[in-house]
Amino acid sequence: MKRIKTYVKYVGFTLLSILLSILLISTLYYFNIIGSGLVNYLRPLIIFINIFISSYILGKHSEKNGYLEGLKLGGLLIFIFFIISIIFFRDYFKLRLIFYNFILLFISVFGSMIGISKDDKN
Repeated sequence: MKRIKTYVKYVGFTLLSILLSILLISTLYYFNIIGSGLVNYLRPLIIFINIFISSYILGKHSEKNGYLEGLKLGGLLIFIFFIISIIFFRDYFKLRLIFYNFILLFISVFGSMIGISKDDKN
């Protein structure tokens, strides 16, 4: 039960930070502070950075096997994104979406591996 609470906390933190960051970028775009070209690059970059930070923190707090912790977190996030995509946007797959999900999973695993290697416990 403790592990489930941990993952719910990190998934919630990730989703909330992504939502707030995208809201900030959209607000800046709405008021013509940043251009559409920059917004198209910032949206995926914000998602990648937020997932990396969450998995890095999860890796710092895990005991061993950082890549498995990142794999679990990335898998949960991809599942949530998939459900949101199916419900609200589309009901079919694209090859681009599969590559995007693999990139998200790789970033999550990589962030967790770096987090566990930067462990402060001596």
